[in-house]
Amino acid sequence: MTVKLNKCKSYLCFMKTLLVVITLLVSVTLSAQTDLKADSLRLRQLYGESETFDAAFEQIKRIGTDAPYLNLVSADGKVFSNDDLTGKVILVHFWFLTCGGCIIENPILNRIADTLKNEDDFQLIAFANNTNEELQHFLQSDSLFFGKRWSTIKHHPVLKFPVFADPDEEMFNKFNSWSYPGNIIIDRNGIIRKVIYRHELDMSEDEFFEYLMAQIREML
Repeated sequence: MTVKLNKCKSYLCFMKTLLVVITLLVSVTLSAQTDLKADSLRLRQLYGESETFDAAFEQIKRIGTDAPYLNLVSADGKVFSNDDLTGKVILVHFWFLTCGGCIIENPILNRIADTLKNEDDFQLIAFANNTNEELQHFLQSDSLFFGKRWSTIKHHPVLKFPVFADPDEEMFNKFNSWSYPGNIIIDRNGIIRKVIYRHELDMSEDEFFEYLMAQIREML
C-alpha cells in the first residue's frame, strides 16, 4: 500500500511539473507571437507596404532564434570564437566606413564599451562591410577609402571595440540584417533577443546610448 501511495505521489508530482512546463511554454509562445504582431504593426507604420517592410520583418522574425556561429579574427588581429563568447551578452553592430550614420554611432558604442569594460559577461563586436585592408588603414591612419583615394576623417575617435571585416556581407546576411547601421543583442544562451535601428527610434545620441544600455543591462 505504501509503495502504491508513493508511486501515486510521484506520478502526481510529475504531472504537476509537466503542467507547469507546458504552461510556461505556451506563455512564452503567446508572448513571442504578441511581440511579433506588435513589431509588425510598428514596422508597417514606419515603412508601409514596401520591400523595406518585408526586409525589416524578416529580420524581426529572427528574434528568439539561435545566433549564427561566430569564429572571427578582427582587423587588429584579435581572435574570437563561440567558446570565448559563450555565456556572455553580446552587442553585435553592423556598419561600413563611408556610412555617415555609422560614423555618428561609433562614439555611442565607445561609451558603451567604456561603461561596461569591467563587465566580464559582456562583449561588443562590430562587422564592417569593408575589406581588411580598408579597416586596417582606417584604424591606423584615421582615414577612409573613397573611390580611388584615401581621405582623412578628422576628429574620429579611436574605436574601443573589435571590428571584423565583412566585405561580402556574410555575417550581415546570417543575421537577416537589411540596413546600416544596425544593432543586435544576443543573450547569454546565444539567442537573438533584440534588433535595434536608431533611425527607427528617432532618438538623440544620448537617448540612444541610454536605450542601448538599458537593453543590455536587462540581460546581464
